[in-house]
Amino acid sequence: MAKPNSRFDFEPANQATKQLVNQMPGWLRLSFIRSWVFWAIMTLGISGGLVYLALGLLLNPKAVPNCPEIFVPMSSASLRVYCGQLAASKQTLTDLVAALNLVKDIPANDPTRGYVDSNVQRWSLSILRLAEATYQEGNYDEAVNAAKQVPPNVPAHKVVSKRLAQWQQTWTKGIALDKETRALLNSSKWVNAYSVAVKLTRLNNRYWATTKYQELADLVQIAKADSAKLDEARQLVKTTDIKTLLKAIEIAKKVDPKSFAQTEAKTLIGTAASQMLKLARAKLDKNDWQGALEIANQTPEVSPIKTELQDLINLSQALSHATNSSIAELETAISLVQGIGANSSMYQRAQQSTIAWQLEIQDLAALQHARSLATTGTVKDLQAAIMEVQRIPASNPRGKEAAQVVSEWRKQIETVEDTPYITAADKLAATGTAAGVQNAIAQLNQIRPGRALYPQAQQKVQQWTAAIQRAEDGPILAQAESLASSGDLSAAVAMGQRIRRGRAMYAQTQERVNDWQAQLQAANNLASAQRLAGNGTPESLLGAIQAAARVPKSSQLRSQARLLMDNWGAQMLEVAQSTATSDLRRAISIAKAIPSNTSAYGSAQSYVQQWEQQLNPEPTPSPSETENSDSNSILGN
Repeated sequence: MAKPNSRFDFEPANQATKQLVNQMPGWLRLSFIRSWVFWAIMTLGISGGLVYLALGLLLNPKAVPNCPEIFVPMSSASLRVYCGQLAASKQTLTDLVAALNLVKDIPANDPTRGYVDSNVQRWSLSILRLAEATYQEGNYDEAVNAAKQVPPNVPAHKVVSKRLAQWQQTWTKGIALDKETRALLNSSKWVNAYSVAVKLTRLNNRYWATTKYQELADLVQIAKADSAKLDEARQLVKTTDIKTLLKAIEIAKKVDPKSFAQTEAKTLIGTAASQMLKLARAKLDKNDWQGALEIANQTPEVSPIKTELQDLINLSQALSHATNSSIAELETAISLVQGIGANSSMYQRAQQSTIAWQLEIQDLAALQHARSLATTGTVKDLQAAIMEVQRIPASNPRGKEAAQVVSEWRKQIETVEDTPYITAADKLAATGTAAGVQNAIAQLNQIRPGRALYPQAQQKVQQWTAAIQRAEDGPILAQAESLASSGDLSAAVAMGQRIRRGRAMYAQTQERVNDWQAQLQAANNLASAQRLAGNGTPESLLGAIQAAARVPKSSQLRSQARLLMDNWGAQMLEVAQSTATSDLRRAISIAKAIPSNTSAYGSAQSYVQQWEQQLNPEPTPSPSETENSDSNSILGN
């Protein structure tokens, strides 16, 4: 057996066949070539050649061809087929395509062409199988490109166009179902979305029927579960309580950002944020900028309230700065609201506040200048300061403050003007004479009501007037006290009443007069009681006791009245006792009339009880009742 040379361009197995054909006549040679016997011999020859080549390679490893480095145009058909088979055996798309490229240029009249075509058909079918697997795995474009590698002149190519059309139809259907499912998920239609996703399982593609179906089914389940979690949040956003709204937002924020329920979550967050913005606006409308800021700082910045929320925060912060009452703070407040647009619900409030703050800045400047003038404390400068501040209208933001400082400075002016009257009056009163005090009062009376020192002047006038009145009325009270001590209470009362109401000693004197009048009344009551008791009848004695009881406990006559009341009570009891011998009912009536504030009251009650028993004795039991009682007693024993 001859060894193949290094070029691998020989076909030793075909030598005998060639010699046999060459020895035939021309007509027989042509007929033979057309017969099936020829082609059978050729096939066996090619196969034998390949077997020979393979055996040669086995017996001589150094002669193994390096297929990646062969020069195809100069290589024999058998070598190309061999390298093609070697590449195709790897069963990858790249290697199968490489195998096809190795044999594609072998001429149609080449003796090996039939064998080549059978390999090409087999390799093409392998490419289609790989393309189908790639398609089933979901790599549509890669599968299409692979299928297009099948040569157009092989029988397998007839399947390619049909297969590509089926793939495109299925893939388009899968994309449409995926898109429809996601659209339904975006609309929160979970049941409908799942119904559409299930249709993927009917597609003749493993990727769409399993992987994509499971992906969409999982999305539906996640979205549905997240939506269920949002049910509580939907109820919470209906309230107007900040803590409740924040809880709803917290629940909504827990929804996975990739979940299709995120749309619902964002809607709920937006609703809660809008509610919180309304509550913050209500606080701001009540000038509670602290409360408005507290709510606004907790409110999520979501569309479409983001701009309005920021406007509210800016306006609230501006109001905060404006409360500090300085030009710098007011200018900061104005700068904060300048960015609030005309379409904002805060715009009108911002504009009104800006105008007010600008006026306030002007007023503050005027007040600062006026206060600078007033620091000297002179009447001239104080009047100039007042004129400066009076230019501020009462309706301006600082109008009230301007009125207050004007009032203060006017009081300063009045104090400067009226202090000499106080000084002169003090000097006159210091003489201690009545004339000096009278002149001092006259000085103070020149200070008109409503002026700054008027209360101080009037206080001094009252003190000095009271001193004069005490000097005048003191002797009168002393004389009245003397009359009372001598027992002439009526004269003492008359003397004390000479001191008129409104004078310094009136209250003190009136207290003594009231005491003397009470003593006179007590004496009169006691005298009246004694006159009544003189008649000796139970009725007159009772009247005497009642009259004596009106003597006040604070009166010196109270102890005497007490003795007389007990005495007259005892006399009433004696009358009752003497009457009892003839008229028990009359005696009982007299005894019951004895007042409880007399010492005879207890004895009188005892007599009343005795006398009532005499009038109403207990019935004596009859003999039959006595016998029955004894019988019952005996039976009972």
